[in-house]
Amino acid sequence: MLFNRLVKSKKDNLERYIFYRGLGYSVEVSELLACVTYGDETLIYRMDGFSPDDRLRQLRGWLEQRREATPKDALRAWYNEKHRRPEPRDTGGGLTCGSASFCLNTYENSIAPSYNLLRSRPRSLKLSRFNDTFCEESYFSVEELSYDAYEPIEEKSAKGVFTAPTSTFRMTTSTASMGILFNQLRSGRRINLDQVRIEEILNYFDYEAPTPTEDKFAIRTELLQKSADKKLLFVNVQGREEQREHQNIVVLLDVSGSMSGNAEVTQAAVAAILSKLRPGDRFSLVTYSSEDHTVVEGYPIRSEQDKEILMGKILSLEIDGGTWGSAGIETAYEIGARYYGEGWSNQVMLITDGDLNFGITDKGGQKDLIEEKKKSGLFLSVIGTGLWNYQDDKLEVLSKHGNGTYCVVNSLSDVTESIDRHYAALTNIIAKDVKAQLEFNPRFVKSYRLLGYENRELAHEDFVDDAVISEPYGSGGHGVALYELEMGEAAQAGLKYQTAVPTGSDELCTVKIRYKEPLADVSHELQAVVFDRETATRNAELARLLCCVSEKLRGSDKLDESDEQFLARMLSGGNYKELSRKDTEKLTLFMESMSLNISNK
Repeated sequence: MLFNRLVKSKKDNLERYIFYRGLGYSVEVSELLACVTYGDETLIYRMDGFSPDDRLRQLRGWLEQRREATPKDALRAWYNEKHRRPEPRDTGGGLTCGSASFCLNTYENSIAPSYNLLRSRPRSLKLSRFNDTFCEESYFSVEELSYDAYEPIEEKSAKGVFTAPTSTFRMTTSTASMGILFNQLRSGRRINLDQVRIEEILNYFDYEAPTPTEDKFAIRTELLQKSADKKLLFVNVQGREEQREHQNIVVLLDVSGSMSGNAEVTQAAVAAILSKLRPGDRFSLVTYSSEDHTVVEGYPIRSEQDKEILMGKILSLEIDGGTWGSAGIETAYEIGARYYGEGWSNQVMLITDGDLNFGITDKGGQKDLIEEKKKSGLFLSVIGTGLWNYQDDKLEVLSKHGNGTYCVVNSLSDVTESIDRHYAALTNIIAKDVKAQLEFNPRFVKSYRLLGYENRELAHEDFVDDAVISEPYGSGGHGVALYELEMGEAAQAGLKYQTAVPTGSDELCTVKIRYKEPLADVSHELQAVVFDRETATRNAELARLLCCVSEKLRGSDKLDESDEQFLARMLSGGNYKELSRKDTEKLTLFMESMSLNISNK
């Protein structure tokens, strides 16, 4: 078979080829990876016959000699020649076959097209329930198949400045919610409130802001007039770009049965991680399903050839079984500690849908486990992927308590954006337990409402309590917050035993940031003062647009008339494209998908 022809004849193959070439893989390897995905039973048997150090090229050479039309056809034809099976027979109560393999193939034939059809917004999917002796076809609606789990969000109302003078929250650089929304929009699934974390949508987009070179963080603020008596306060906390000399990366890969529909994206995610390794780095790979396996331990990267050797090991992996995630976490941290490098980026990278159904399965137990493991000095980054049984709530717990960042990928473009483009922010942690606190001046602000951050709010006293954990910052990462301010002098609190006494300051508010160095236990603090004379740029307008869209997707009642008018003006003729010079393509995709979703409700 001619790989060049296979790549050009199918759009999906061509997209994958361009992706792998963009990561720096050779033409021959990119063509192979564009047409072959790990996890297939027949591929595993074929790969076992090749030498470990040159599997990709040997597989390609073998496939080039086959007459079948595609690699999958060639592998199945070869497998059937080697492993004769009895023909299935109808016993009246279902199909009987000599082994579970027939049922596995029936399952693959029925479910695989369903995942491909997601792009055309299906209303029902055909699946096969199967065990070792029979297969039975059934139809389920898309929503009936969903066992997704998210932390509930309760939208907050405005707070009076005299009764609540400070707003404190866990600052985050997470973009996971944006990946989840893109997945829902692509597959035509309903979006609910709990999936729309406004702060993570704001973080997904880039803003025009200088990157600090000396200080750990730079605080940028802008004020945007919203209506006669309201303003929007835009806050962007930009992290410094830092580099580590070497990396000690442990990929912890979920290969349980629930990941069967995610193989293409998972393979691309691992390929993107490998593409970032340099001579002197070390790479380990641990997989888990019903039990965990160490596939590669402390592999020293010497040349580009090593990445091809490691991708050959990826193609040899099987997807099957339950999800004993806690056992995999134990093994991954043990290996990471064994190859720990002082001053290195020491990182465990978990790729999963979060469906941890063996071992420690509850969120409390997972929190305790990862709190203990992070004492080793390793950081945990979570790469979520999945369609129908996505456990976002568990992955949030693991990333937050593991001092790591969290993103979601379900397409090649997701992998390019969240892993390839922002790899340093994902793996090179520059600070942990980053918190924010804003104090408003009652002389100028009556009330305020923080847009988003509902599940990241902290008490006033938590800001200076170093025992209260927060979230980390990766190299060059940024966290964004947007406040709606009701302007004017605040009313007295009306308390019996105390009276508020304003200081007469002409400051509007103060922004404080508190953080710890990656391996430290004591915090540092910095602050910036905001005056009412500050002006807005495209940054604040982009943030306002994203908040309006997010609240539309939530079905929120928080949008007022000025918000509706602003949103209509931005949608008219594509005016929103002027707000983001860096991310026009991403913003256009989001806005078009949002419009389609709302019109279908």
